[in-house]
Amino acid sequence: MKKNSGVFFLILLILIYALPLIIDYVATSLEESTGPNDYARIIDVDYKAVVLDEQGYGGDILVTEKLTYDIHAASINNPFWELWRDLPEDYVDGLKIDYDVISVKQINSDGSEIVYKESPKLYWDDSDYTSSIYGPFKWYHSEGPYNEDLADYEAVFFYVNGLYREEITFELQYIMHNASLKYSDVSELYISMYSEDTIKYLESFNGQILIPNKDMPKENNYLAHTYGTNSHTFEFTESDDINPGYHTFIFNLDSSDLKFKPYNKYLEFSLLSFNEDKHIFTDYAPNNIYSDEVYLEEAKQAIEKYDNLPKEYKNKKIIFLTITSLISIFVLYSTINKDKKIKKKYNFYKPQMEMQYFRDIPSDLDPYFAATLAFCKKNKKVDVGDSYSAIMLNLIRKGYIELTKILDYKNWTPDNININILYVPTLINNQYTINPQNPYQNIKVDQMIIEEKYNKNGKKLEDLSENEKNYFNLIVKYAYNNTVTMKNFQENVAKNYDSTNSFVRTVDLSIVNIGIDKKYFQTAQYKYVKDKYNSTGTMYIIVALIILIIGNLIIYNTRFDLAFGSLFILGLVLIISAVILKRNSNNYVLLTQLGSDEQIKWYALYNFLNSNTLMKEKTVIELPLWEKYLVYATAFGISEKVIKALEINCPDMANSPILSNRYYCSTNFRHNGHSFRSATNTARSISHSSRFGSSFYGGGGRGGGGGGGGH
Repeated sequence: MKKNSGVFFLILLILIYALPLIIDYVATSLEESTGPNDYARIIDVDYKAVVLDEQGYGGDILVTEKLTYDIHAASINNPFWELWRDLPEDYVDGLKIDYDVISVKQINSDGSEIVYKESPKLYWDDSDYTSSIYGPFKWYHSEGPYNEDLADYEAVFFYVNGLYREEITFELQYIMHNASLKYSDVSELYISMYSEDTIKYLESFNGQILIPNKDMPKENNYLAHTYGTNSHTFEFTESDDINPGYHTFIFNLDSSDLKFKPYNKYLEFSLLSFNEDKHIFTDYAPNNIYSDEVYLEEAKQAIEKYDNLPKEYKNKKIIFLTITSLISIFVLYSTINKDKKIKKKYNFYKPQMEMQYFRDIPSDLDPYFAATLAFCKKNKKVDVGDSYSAIMLNLIRKGYIELTKILDYKNWTPDNININILYVPTLINNQYTINPQNPYQNIKVDQMIIEEKYNKNGKKLEDLSENEKNYFNLIVKYAYNNTVTMKNFQENVAKNYDSTNSFVRTVDLSIVNIGIDKKYFQTAQYKYVKDKYNSTGTMYIIVALIILIIGNLIIYNTRFDLAFGSLFILGLVLIISAVILKRNSNNYVLLTQLGSDEQIKWYALYNFLNSNTLMKEKTVIELPLWEKYLVYATAFGISEKVIKALEINCPDMANSPILSNRYYCSTNFRHNGHSFRSATNTARSISHSSRFGSSFYGGGGRGGGGGGGGH
């Protein structure tokens, strides 16, 4: 229990501390388009924009950028031949924002320049990179609108001379059209400098917006504003001296300023001019579709609304945190309260004594039922293949069958094993039985009558459980002259699906039948409550993982960010509630008092066989008990534990036909049970397809049951 608690709290710590970092990493990784050793990133920008308000250039700005690229080609044999700078086009109030590229220069580290020439086309072919017409030291402006099929990329490409790993700087100059818009009562200069992928790796951004003194609004007649970064806006200063003849807005951003989330990936600047200076820098700007309408108040309200977004979303995050916290409290309270309600509704008997180990065999139970009873309050699942192996081993131990090699010099393989019948029972064929606990009616079975007799070797026969009778009867059914090879037996089981279906259904129902007949269970649906709340716990875990991973990834891309960890709280509470439900559900098995007392004994026997205590046992254990240990350990799926203990603590094991036969004590024997289970599964799948997928099954007066119609 301490170990499980430690693992649980470790998972909680990982979810609390590591998951936010994982989500941050995943969200960033999802946006990555290149690997760590194959990229060309813009890392430094020196941006200068000059407002133009003169004949032929009204509403335009002249932009000069110095761009530094960090280039890491994956291979020196496959360097970068082209770089680019996005120039995204758009329509605002009916006017198109597009660009005319004027010049491109490469600025070398020694200060010298290489002036690039315009290429007559966009090219990608390797042969073009060294072409005298298209080759390196050229640029090409791929105008929009963006259409990859038409090779319109809204970008300017710089064709370079095969760069492997270095930093290189370019000077790009272009005119941006319709950056200044005029309205009836205001003019607006709106510049989107960088956005989206172009800013992801910026380490510095130095910008200047220059307005000629003659076009600069007077104080109190303008409002300047910046947009973007995690700070929502960024600082700027103003100067009339840094660029003589111009009023300059200046901003210098370093890596600590250039932090972005999906909802603020832009660097933008706006300037509103109004009152008597309402058209001071838009005298020559073209009219847009709203030029005759008032816009000043709407523009100011938009700025105010933008500035209030952090506060607005802080309040929304607080509300969201409050709601998720209330839901979390309700979920946790209802989970804790469920235990009280369930215990009022049902009777759950506690064992009259607690025990960790039990050294004796509690009773002569069917191995399959014994394993089911032992684990009914645990999360360990009974392996049907192991149960089949244990049933066969018990038939061997009781003297009804034996396994022998066909050829002594070969290994114990299915085609080299004979199943020999040591006792031939009296069979009554073609009988029908109806069990009130059995949802399947009129199941055809072969009953056998076994009186107190001895087998061919003179061994007195013990009684068989119902499962052992049915298994033994199946062997007899396919035996010829009281023998059948293991391979042929399993092949017959796989082929004769009617008989196999009857056998499997009977075995499945035996758990309930034995439990009810021997007063171990209160009801046939003895695990209904446990399974119901165990499933609820599983559902909680699934919902929690969806909330913790998908939910957080979704809101991370909005202004909610991680909402003060709201979804982490809800997800963790759901996981805690799931753990409580699953832990408590193990006690929700509808056993009788007898069943509860026997269950703890069988589980204590499992603990004893599964621990090292049996290895260190000093008390002399008689051979019959060792044999039973091996049978039930096989049903529990831990036969190797008993086998190891046998080798140490059972020197007279040679006197036992079972314990002395290495095959019965091997994992290969258990594999036979798994092969038998596979054979029954094959038969059942054939039966299903025959009944519902073809017209083979049916007829004989059964009526309306087939005809090949499928489901």
